[in-house]
Amino acid sequence: MTDNLPELLCNSLNSQLSIYKQIHDLQTDLLRDLDSKNELDKIMSLLEKKSHLLDDVKAENIRSAPYVEEWIERKSEMQNSPFFAEIENIISEIEKFVLDLRAQDEAMIQRFDQQSQSKNRIDAFRALR
Repeated sequence: MTDNLPELLCNSLNSQLSIYKQIHDLQTDLLRDLDSKNELDKIMSLLEKKSHLLDDVKAENIRSAPYVEEWIERKSEMQNSPFFAEIENIISEIEKFVLDLRAQDEAMIQRFDQQSQSKNRIDAFRALR
């Protein structure tokens, strides 16, 4: 049993949320660059950055997995924790960002498909997802 579980989980979730915000901002830039038909090199660079950020999220998920499992088991007894509402809010924000990122992914695929060399760009994007 982890004594400071709510605090540890809250810190981990805040870290993940920060990474998701960075990915969202990066994808917003990427969509803008696709609309302005910037060079493929810049687009590929942004996709590489996204890939690294996704790796960071995966690493944080792995690191926090024991906390999440314990939280799920002990959630009902943790409702009086000062971190309970914050954890629930962060989880909701992360879920919102994940949905937004999926929508951005679909918009990027549509834009790749509409531009010249779309097959190569779509394959490169899918490879980095």
